[in-house]
Amino acid sequence: MSTVALFAAEGAEARVLRRKLRLHEALDGPWAIHQGQLGGHPVVLIEAGVGKAAAAAVVAYAWVRFKPVQAFWLGSAGALNPSLKTLDLVLAQDAVQYDVDITAFGRAPGELATGERFIPADPGLTSKVLRTAQALKLPIYLGRIASADRFLAHRGEAEEVRRIFAADAVEMEGAAALWTAKRIGMPMALLRAITDQAGHDAPLAFEAFLESASERLATLVELVIQS
Repeated sequence: MSTVALFAAEGAEARVLRRKLRLHEALDGPWAIHQGQLGGHPVVLIEAGVGKAAAAAVVAYAWVRFKPVQAFWLGSAGALNPSLKTLDLVLAQDAVQYDVDITAFGRAPGELATGERFIPADPGLTSKVLRTAQALKLPIYLGRIASADRFLAHRGEAEEVRRIFAADAVEMEGAAALWTAKRIGMPMALLRAITDQAGHDAPLAFEAFLESASERLATLVELVIQS
């Protein structure tokens, strides 16, 4: 049967997803991996760890071990778009590694040596997530997610990232996960729930809303997989 892969960086995110989606069977591996069934599909949930290197490595590992036919990267994010509110969902049309800087060689900010800058999510999966969220009347925004190996907690810097990249939300894994998935041919959607406004109070807000955000993500992705 066709396997679906779910990825979450944080242990708290993964625990909520595991509980809500009833993915109770633990598997051996270099990451925390749990599996179960949803809508007739075998589903694996992998707790990736934080950061872009972890994201790229776990996506490649999942492809080799499970050969998933579809994948979803789930988690929290800080808002860059001022219209986004806490627990709103941001669905990536594309993502950028905003901390990549080879502008000394005439490249644009965030442009990779391969010439790629804005990495697209899988359009079919993205459309399916969007339609399902809209049917549930969940607040969802289709836009751009910016990723870097840092937790952004300074509003002035957050506004600069939005100005340069026209990004709507910021986090630490998604662009690297999408880049790897695209390279190996794994269809992937990137979905985040807003926990904070990427300002000085971001760490406290992140902790306060992480569980609620993860529950909303679980509700949506369960229906997407089952439909």
